[in-house]
Amino acid sequence: GGLVVVGLETKAVAGEDVIRAVRPTPADPRIARRYEHVLHHRLYPPPDELRIERIERPDGDLVLIDVPPQSEDLKPFLVHGAIVEGKAEGAFISIVRRRGDGSIPITAPIIHSALVAGRSLLRRGQLPEESQ
Repeated sequence: GGLVVVGLETKAVAGEDVIRAVRPTPADPRIARRYEHVLHHRLYPPPDELRIERIERPDGDLVLIDVPPQSEDLKPFLVHGAIVEGKAEGAFISIVRRRGDGSIPITAPIIHSALVAGRSLLRRGQLPEESQ
């Protein structure tokens, strides 16, 4: 779980994110619904009890995205799509894992071995020999 605030500029200082400036997005009463739509269509499974809130300011909006801790049974979360040359492309899928304030992608070999192990368990009720 965690809180994402859209509209803050941060900088890493001694391993922590420190807010440097407030840079609100243009005012838009539909922005929370737009974020909800994108997250619903780009994350699988959709996170439980996700809350998105718009904070209106005279100079624009801040958007708060509250992601409560999720059940281990829902993991891993898949991200459908990627930004390629400035455009959203839907043909990509990734699994990203949090590490502190950052994130690390799960590699293709790790994804493949998890799929193989899962299929083996479903078929035979046991892991393949090289995975044990």
